[in-house]
Amino acid sequence: MTYHEKNKLIGGEQELPKNDYYYGITNSGRSSLRWLILSLELSGKTILIPDFVCQIVIDVLLEFEVKIQFYSVDDTFEFSLPRTLTNIDAIYLVRYFGHSSDALTSVLERTDRTVIIDDVFGIDALEVKANVSWGYFNSLRKITPISDFSQIICSKPLIDIKHLKLSDFSRLKYKAKEKKHAFIYNNDGNEASYLELFAQAEMLLDNSHGIFAPEDKSIYYVGCYLKNIVPEVNIRQQNLSIAKANLKTTQYIDIKPSFPSFLPLIVRNRDVIRKYLMKKNIFLAVHWPKTTLANNNLSENILSLPLDGRYNEKDIKDICYLISKLEV
Repeated sequence: MTYHEKNKLIGGEQELPKNDYYYGITNSGRSSLRWLILSLELSGKTILIPDFVCQIVIDVLLEFEVKIQFYSVDDTFEFSLPRTLTNIDAIYLVRYFGHSSDALTSVLERTDRTVIIDDVFGIDALEVKANVSWGYFNSLRKITPISDFSQIICSKPLIDIKHLKLSDFSRLKYKAKEKKHAFIYNNDGNEASYLELFAQAEMLLDNSHGIFAPEDKSIYYVGCYLKNIVPEVNIRQQNLSIAKANLKTTQYIDIKPSFPSFLPLIVRNRDVIRKYLMKKNIFLAVHWPKTTLANNNLSENILSLPLDGRYNEKDIKDICYLISKLEV
């Protein structure tokens, strides 16, 4: 019989179970990646990364003189690593669109190398069962209305750093989001006014090198967003099911995320289809386009269908109808 069962203790400070992980927050995935490279002591080391990856990842690794080797990712997000990892210090894993592939799960269970987990479309850390050093990061600015927020979870202490501020980035992003809201819901202004602000913000981020803190406003918005996370997840899961039901199985990658953000579409003539959809006021993003050092067939053919709570059943069906009409 436990003490709790024998004589339940009531009152006092609330308790927590032991937690041996270390946590941090930054303004973006790239800031978090920089912090993890330093904390996991990977500067100048050799890291195995996927050939389907964001150019920013490559650029950040090169900032730290990391030696890069590639492994191939197929059109289901599965992959296989080289048989020998003798000269590899760490493995970089991407959880594409929040989907845990069999290969990714297997690496996290069995690897003997340090692991970095890039989950910029997720909100929950993956379980790392292997007895290795590891670091995880996401990027809520990619999948929520929040302009600048990324969470780090690490098995090793994060090194002490002086967080820099990039307030103009956040300010420009929120201003652009407000202008877009006014345009959509109040017919106030025009598209060019907010698109220019978004472009200015991203250029500012691209030209800034450092580890930046999120703005206090964004930290507040994280709390607001998480208060409504259950109905938001339900809508996203419903939209994911609707999209799959209204497309051919050959037109999408069958992901099964717990927090859907986008359904990755596989289309021929991707850029032609994208331009046609733009004329219908449908703007589908291209994630992980072709990079300078590696190429993957997915880079030329993938298109992202948004699934978040801004969209209803009709919206998803209409987009799927247009895509199916074009992809004959």
